[in-house]
Amino acid sequence: MLSALTQSRQVPLTQGTSVKSDTGQTYRIEELLTHGGKTALHVYRASAEGKQYVVKNMIPGEFDYQLDLQKSLSSYPNIRTVADTVRESEVFIYPFLRGDLLRFDIKPNNILVDYTEPATEGQEIIINQVQISDLDDTVIVPPGRWLRGPLCGNAMWRSAESWARSRQNQSSDVFSFALVMVYVMANQMVLRVPDDQLNAEDSWRHVLPLHLSYFTDVDDLEKFLEHIGEENPYFQRMLELVSTFGPENPLRPVKRWGFLEPELRDLVEKMTPLDPRRRITSKEALEHPWFTRTE
Repeated sequence: MLSALTQSRQVPLTQGTSVKSDTGQTYRIEELLTHGGKTALHVYRASAEGKQYVVKNMIPGEFDYQLDLQKSLSSYPNIRTVADTVRESEVFIYPFLRGDLLRFDIKPNNILVDYTEPATEGQEIIINQVQISDLDDTVIVPPGRWLRGPLCGNAMWRSAESWARSRQNQSSDVFSFALVMVYVMANQMVLRVPDDQLNAEDSWRHVLPLHLSYFTDVDDLEKFLEHIGEENPYFQRMLELVSTFGPENPLRPVKRWGFLEPELRDLVEKMTPLDPRRRITSKEALEHPWFTRTE
């Protein structure tokens, strides 16, 4: 007999279904948050003993790797890690935050905010906790090392070196987080292109010109091409794309983005050079005046 969770790989669980975890805790499924489609990676809101949780099907075969990885990160308060498991069905159970209701790799819907609504008009929202979630595709890259081969992240937040499946590390996350900051602070999704272009087989042809327009100059492009190597197919593609710029199609670098306040613009510029080796580190970003100032 298959358990309810194992069967739910084909058909999602319904409201009221009980799920018993490896610790013996029973969780009640309250609603389906995300239908996993063909991947069957469904996400649910569940409850147990008056508390709310997220129940999530994991990628088949990744259970032990993810469990070890998340346990190693569990002491960090701003990373949401697994609270309970169902090994038989490869399911992880997480604490629920308000941000789990927002259904918009690093991208906005992977940053969860637990907040308290203002009691009266004129008061500000109180931020209780902020966590990065969705560690399913996470790889810990040792300092000074690079990950090569995978196409990481969402097309609208992905770095150029990831498009090229070239050497990637923490600097690639710094780039993506800068774009999230722009979205949060200015409501601008700067790499957004129409859906037909985003879903095209050659979507790179539509997104990467924006990278070249916003995040590079001649010296930086040369360093980026050196980084990915001449044998990489994106070497020629980037040269082809950069040739489309000129007087009638000028570059629009970050330093000219008038919709950002000056300090934030300076920080984003430092976090987003095309060549990942020129980006500031996350530690250096947090030491930037935009983060350290007090209102």
